[in-house]
Amino acid sequence: MGRAVVAAVMFLLVILSSLVWIQHISRAQGGIELRKQLNRSSPVVRVGEVLSFTVVLTNQAGFTLTHVTLVDEYNQNVLAYADAVPSPDQVLTTAGRITWTNVASPPLAPGAVLTFTLYFTAEHPQTAVVNRVQTQDITGTGGSISDSHSISTIDEAVGGAAPVFKSLSPPDFIPQTGLPVSFTHRITNNGAALLTYLPLTDTYDPLFLEFAYAVPTPTLITPGLLVWTDLTTYFGDLPPFASVVVTTWFTATTEVVSSVNRASTEGARDVYQNDLAAGSAQVPITIIGPADTPTPTPTERPRDDHPSPTATPLPTVTPLPPPAAFPTPTALLTGSTALTGDWPRYLPATGETPPLASRFDFWWIVGGAGVAVLALGIYRWSRRPVGRR
Repeated sequence: MGRAVVAAVMFLLVILSSLVWIQHISRAQGGIELRKQLNRSSPVVRVGEVLSFTVVLTNQAGFTLTHVTLVDEYNQNVLAYADAVPSPDQVLTTAGRITWTNVASPPLAPGAVLTFTLYFTAEHPQTAVVNRVQTQDITGTGGSISDSHSISTIDEAVGGAAPVFKSLSPPDFIPQTGLPVSFTHRITNNGAALLTYLPLTDTYDPLFLEFAYAVPTPTLITPGLLVWTDLTTYFGDLPPFASVVVTTWFTATTEVVSSVNRASTEGARDVYQNDLAAGSAQVPITIIGPADTPTPTPTERPRDDHPSPTATPLPTVTPLPPPAAFPTPTALLTGSTALTGDWPRYLPATGETPPLASRFDFWWIVGGAGVAVLALGIYRWSRRPVGRR
C-alpha cells in the first residue's frame, strides 16, 4: 500500500514537471512584447492639439519572426488620423483602424525591436479615449504562433472655451448721472482649435443706463440688450489662446445703488463644430448723483494799514493843431494911389526890360571910370624920374 502511494506521488510530480517545461517552451517560442505610450506628461489633451503615440514591438521569442501584422485602433469620433512613421499599408478613417501588413520584413531576429510613431488631432472632447494596438498572424521559423498581444491606453480629450472678462473702463471709475460710462469685454479662445463662430450678448438695465455706441457696432440693439451675432465677421477667426476686445459706451441717467451688467459668449464654436464652453461675466455698478459745486463764502478783505502811495498823475499834453495852409488867392486886387510930397517920381521897374535911357546912363558911368583910371596912370608915369621911364 505504501509503495503504491509513493509511486502515485512520483507520477504526479513527473506530470507537473512536464507541464511546466511545455509552458516554458511555449513562452520561449511565442513571446512578443508590445508597449504603447502617449508622448506627453499629461493624458489630458485639448481639442485642436496634435498628439502622438509611440508603439514599441520586441521579439522575445527564441527564434526569428518572419511575419507579424500590426494593427492600431483609435476612436475616430474623437481623433483624426494625421500621419504615421513608418507609413502604414492601410488606413480606414471611418473605422479608426491603421494596419501594417507585415512588420517582420525583413525578418526579426530574437531580441529585435521595432518602433512606430502615430500622430492624431484631437477634434472632439471626450472624457475617455481608448487607443489599442495589437499583433496578429505571427509566423516564425518554428511555424505559426497562435499567441497575439494587445495593449490599450486611456486618455482624455477636453474641449475649448471662450471665457469673457468684463470690467468698467477705467476699473475704479464711479459712474455719475449725466456722464458717460464705458465697459470693456475681453474674450479669449483658450482652446487649441481655431475659433470660427463667436457670438456675444450684453445685457444692462435701461432704467439707469442709456446706450450710446459700441466698437464694433452690435448686430441687434434694443433697450437692455446688445447682440453681436458673430464677432469673427469683424475680427476674423480667432487663433488658439488669442483675445479680442469689445467696448461699449452708455450714459448714466438715474442714480442707483446697484445695477448688474452681464455678458455671455454662449454658442461659440470651433473649426470642428464643437460647442465651446460659454463664458460669462457680470459687473455690478453704483451710479451716484452729479457732484455738488461748492459756493464760495465771501470773506472780509483785511485792512491795509500801510496803503500804497498814490502816484501823481502826469499833466496831459494837448497837441497843437496843425498849421493852417496858406490861402490860395482867388481874386486879383487892383487899385491906384496918387503920390505926393518927396516921394521919388520914378521907381525901378521890375520884371520889365529897362528903357533905352537907362542903358545909356550905365555906359556913361563905365566910360567915366575908365577915363579916370587912364588919367591916374599918366600922372604916375609923369612923376617918375627920367632915367627910369
